Amino acid sequence: MTLIRLILLLFLSSTSLQLLAGNLTITVEGVNTEQELNIRSVLSIEQLSNQEVTNPSRLRYLHSLADSEIRTALQPFGFYRPQITTELRKSDQDWRARYTVSPGKPLLISELDIQISGAASDDETFQQLLTKSSLRQGQPLIHSQYEQLKKQLRSLAVERGYYQAEMTRHRVDVNLSEYTATVMLYLDSGPRFNIGEITFAPNPFADDYLRSYATFATGDPAQNSRLIELQSALIDTDYFRRVEVRPLWNQMSDTEVPVYVDLDANKRTKYHAGLGYGTDTGARAKLGMTKRWVNRQGHQFHTQLLTSEIITNLSAEYSIPGQNPRQDRYSLLFSLLDENSDSVETRNYSVGITRQQQYGSLQQVIALNYQQEESTFSGETDTSHFLIPQINYSTISTEDRLHVKNGYSLSLLLRGSSKTLMSTEDFIQTRLNAKGIYSINNTFRLLGRAEAGTTWVDNFDALPASLRFFAGGDNSVRGYDYKSLGPRNDSGDVVGGRNLFVGSIELDYRLKENWGVAAFIDSGNAFDDTEFSLHTGIGIGLRWFSPVGPVRFDLAVPQNDGDNSSLHLHFNLGADLWAHRQNRPCLNRVQNPHLINTRPAP
Repeated sequence: MTLIRLILLLFLSSTSLQLLAGNLTITVEGVNTEQELNIRSVLSIEQLSNQEVTNPSRLRYLHSLADSEIRTALQPFGFYRPQITTELRKSDQDWRARYTVSPGKPLLISELDIQISGAASDDETFQQLLTKSSLRQGQPLIHSQYEQLKKQLRSLAVERGYYQAEMTRHRVDVNLSEYTATVMLYLDSGPRFNIGEITFAPNPFADDYLRSYATFATGDPAQNSRLIELQSALIDTDYFRRVEVRPLWNQMSDTEVPVYVDLDANKRTKYHAGLGYGTDTGARAKLGMTKRWVNRQGHQFHTQLLTSEIITNLSAEYSIPGQNPRQDRYSLLFSLLDENSDSVETRNYSVGITRQQQYGSLQQVIALNYQQEESTFSGETDTSHFLIPQINYSTISTEDRLHVKNGYSLSLLLRGSSKTLMSTEDFIQTRLNAKGIYSINNTFRLLGRAEAGTTWVDNFDALPASLRFFAGGDNSVRGYDYKSLGPRNDSGDVVGGRNLFVGSIELDYRLKENWGVAAFIDSGNAFDDTEFSLHTGIGIGLRWFSPVGPVRFDLAVPQNDGDNSSLHLHFNLGADLWAHRQNRPCLNRVQNPHLINTRPAP
């Protein structure tokens, strides 16, 4: 009988505790989002939020700590005299903790004492940093601004070559009776270190040539950014598979630090081959060879054979670095092209010289090409020869060229010739290409593309196929065959036009990480006169975002009356953003370069 009573007592006690238990809800009012997040991060009672309360005594104890914890959480924002109302009550079975906060007036900085001593006392860069800082006398004391300025001073000291810099004094004194604060930041920079002798590990190149990649010389201040730039520039050349830039602190003389560049060269010759298929070209194959360096001055040689069902192209390039090889390069070019499509039959032989220069993200290519071409239209073959000077400007702006979320590319080409300079006909031609990508959200992207060109020429029939405009194909108006749009002759054959306009709008939807679908509309044509008709194709596509760039499978249908309305398949592989660049020098930067031993040993 006693056992039964004990069991009943335990059951009733357990039931009573369950009835008394309830969930806890916490609200914080009167502060902004950032302040609320900081308050909740220090509130001890927050650990019980949205949980079942089984120990009311512990709940009340944690609630009693809230006032002092909230005051502490507001101090980093400059509020030292907040008014706080705390409330803990039980409604039915649930608990509610409510904290109403009035931050009050912020505590102001009455004295801001920042001193730079040592060699950096005359360095204007530090004064520029202090001018831009949000930490100001008479302004509220925001502790994050104080910590940020302290960190920036230390980073700038290392960046500017003051490797022994230290903060000799850094503190914040708060006077609650006067409700003011005094901020002190003293930086002793010590001496400024300079670049000593620059040496390189044994390698196939002349030291003077490798030094031309550096933006500094012996005697210049030892700045981290410049050492990293040298490392990145040498990696980008493709000469080396490993590059490390090492300041030799153990060999330092006074304030001069020798720099040693450790290098491992790539294989001198690189071969590449590939097979593929494109709806414009049919089955295709590629064979190529690159001499990463020809001599100790970094000259390079590249040759490639590209063959497909309609196009065969043999090309070669001899490249010579300029005085600043990171931004300046000369090339000698040779090309043999044979194209035999439904619209174009041509053989082109060309030689040329180019100079490529990089101005930030803008690339300029100045070229002089001589070409001889045989073009056949309606069974008649004409031979022409042209000496063509041309200039091309192009730029690409995006964070990731393989997987573009937002960005754009632009390219402008201007070229011409004169009969007085080894050319069959006088002409001037311009061509503009533009493309933009905008991510609406994580799953939708909007892509726009436009291409326009015009030609000024008296005798258009004297121009070969390579200097005429055509439309249609994978990268033009989908829904139409390659180069199938443009003016036609009396026999109905497409012969190309003086002018070109093509536009495209596409909407991509990401299904999974590497797959997506698209809907698009393309419209355009090549034409001679100001009056012309646009041909439009509408379609859908499948996208595979591969490690080497997007692969596109598109189905498109022409919309114009009289056009062949059959379904056209388009297959294409390539980056979303492109610009018509010729032989762009290697100017990209590695993402995470590193230096070894960037500070002297203590």
